[in-house]
Amino acid sequence: MKKMINEIVKMKEKGLTLQQIADRMNLSIGKVQYRWNKYRQEAGKAMEPNSKKGSTVQEKPDEPRENIVEQPKIHWIMPYEFDEDTLFAMVQSPTSIFVYWSISAMKRQMVEHHFRTSWSRLPKKMKIYDVTDIIFQGHNSHRSFEIDLPEMTNNWFLQHLEPDRTYVVDIGTQTFDGSFFTVLRSNPVETPRDAANDHRMQNVVNWKNGNAHEPEWMENFSSYSYYQKIR
Repeated sequence: MKKMINEIVKMKEKGLTLQQIADRMNLSIGKVQYRWNKYRQEAGKAMEPNSKKGSTVQEKPDEPRENIVEQPKIHWIMPYEFDEDTLFAMVQSPTSIFVYWSISAMKRQMVEHHFRTSWSRLPKKMKIYDVTDIIFQGHNSHRSFEIDLPEMTNNWFLQHLEPDRTYVVDIGTQTFDGSFFTVLRSNPVETPRDAANDHRMQNVVNWKNGNAHEPEWMENFSSYSYYQKIR
C-alpha cells in the first residue's frame, strides 16, 4: 500500500494526471483518487502541531520570557479543486450516484477559444446516459437527460435512477444551436440491483421451482448476444 502511494506521489510530482497514473499502474481511477486523497489528508495532519487542549508552555524559572519563541501554527486547507481534468462517478445506492469533477485551466481556455467567450459566461450542464449492455460511442445510449448546473459547483448527487443499470456522465456546455457540448466524460458506473424490485430474479426462482415451463428470461436471449429489453 505504502509503495503504491509513493509511486503515485512520484508521478504526480512529474506532472501526470490521476487518469494517466491509473493507466500506467493498471488501476481504476477511483483507486488512484482514493489513495491520492488519503495521502493528502495524512500529509495535512502531519503538518499540524501536536498539541493537547489546555497544555501550556513550560518555562524555565531562570529563563526570561522574552527569549521564549512560540512556534506558529500551520493550517493546511484542501483546495476547492485541482488544476487537472477529472470526472469521477461512484455509486451511492441502487438509485443514486455521486459525481465530482475538476476542469483544468488549459481545458477551460480551449473551450473559451472554441466558443469565443469567457468560461464564466458559458452555461454549465451535466448529461447522463443510460449505456446498459452496449458499447457507448457518445450518441447511442438507451436514453439520456440533462441537468443545468450552478456556476460554482464541482460535485452533484444524481437521484431517482434505475437499479441494475450502467450510466456514464458528461460535464459540458450548450452550443449556440442548443446542442450539448462535452468537456469531460466519466467512468461507466453500474447501480446495484434492488432486491425488493428485482422481478428477473423471481422469474429464475419460478423456473427452478417448476412453476414455469421455460425460463422467462429466454425472451432476452439470442444466439449471438445477451441483451436487456428497455421497458
